[in-house]
Amino acid sequence: MSRPGEARVRPAAARPGAALDDEQFAVDLGLMLNSGLTLMDTLKTLRERAHGAVAHTLDAMATRLRQGETLSQAMLSSGAFRPALVACVKSSELTGDMADSLRRYAANAARMRSLRSRLVSALVYPGLLLVVASAVVVFLLVVVVPRFALVLEGSGREMPALSRVLIVVGRTLNDVPAPLWLGLAALALWGGFGVVQAARERRLEAMLTAVAARIPGVRDLVRAFGHSQFSRSGAMLVRAGVPALKALAMCRELLAGADRQALDKALAAAAAGAPLSLSLHQQGVIDTLGLRVLRVAEQTGALEAALERLADVHDQGLERTLDRVGRLIEPVLMLGIGLVVGGIVVLMYLPIFQLAASL
Repeated sequence: MSRPGEARVRPAAARPGAALDDEQFAVDLGLMLNSGLTLMDTLKTLRERAHGAVAHTLDAMATRLRQGETLSQAMLSSGAFRPALVACVKSSELTGDMADSLRRYAANAARMRSLRSRLVSALVYPGLLLVVASAVVVFLLVVVVPRFALVLEGSGREMPALSRVLIVVGRTLNDVPAPLWLGLAALALWGGFGVVQAARERRLEAMLTAVAARIPGVRDLVRAFGHSQFSRSGAMLVRAGVPALKALAMCRELLAGADRQALDKALAAAAAGAPLSLSLHQQGVIDTLGLRVLRVAEQTGALEAALERLADVHDQGLERTLDRVGRLIEPVLMLGIGLVVGGIVVLMYLPIFQLAASL
């Protein structure tokens, strides 16, 4: 656990000029400010434990602070922080509750990270199982089946049609030149390296989201997750003092592609004088429940609480769906893998069983 004055800074290069982990930066900055350190002392402490691009970013921010810029201006100029965090800091500079605002931002980021991890795991796990199963099937076809074929053909007995097909497939794959297999292996390693690099640079999430958004069934999960992030981040910014329309516009990138255009139209209508709740509902950004909740919020002025409630609803629905998918997808995949691998083994041994039965 970090102690005051001992911050943890981790590399992240998701955005141009990015060098800081937003969530950890908010935690450490809020902790040290709450401990009584000044902004300059806080940045100095962070700088002492930083290296490379992180150190460069913090140096540039400290220089801008000495030149008279505010922290939010220095953060914006660095290009290293998400707009939501910059807006949160900018609003807290006016209200004087920066430590509390940073704490809320970090808590919100941690919750979204946890939900995001569950969603990514639900998407990645089936893929890993399929990769392993494919490797096993290729090994059986390329290595095991051709050797069995020599034994079976030496018996002089006619083999079942399916076994002959299996042997033809195995020999075809076995005849593939070794350089081609090496090339495929190198391509797989290169792809694995690319995935690891994308994960480090936070591009993996965007790539998986873009792919998942095109898969029926999974698309609804991605959309629900986007709406949860959108509502919770919007609530945090409104609570920090950011005007409602500006706060929602800043959270635009958290939504899926089609919903972004719908949000743009809804915010334009709201800016022209239409009720925000009705505009969002007409464009399909929120459902009937969201319409009712936001309509009440417009009357009471508690928009941030309404957005939090909508985020909770999305979170609960998403968690239930992920639980159901997790319980269902593993046995289904294992059954499918077992049928394929077991089918290959049975087809290899079937001629032997027939030979033994004829003796």
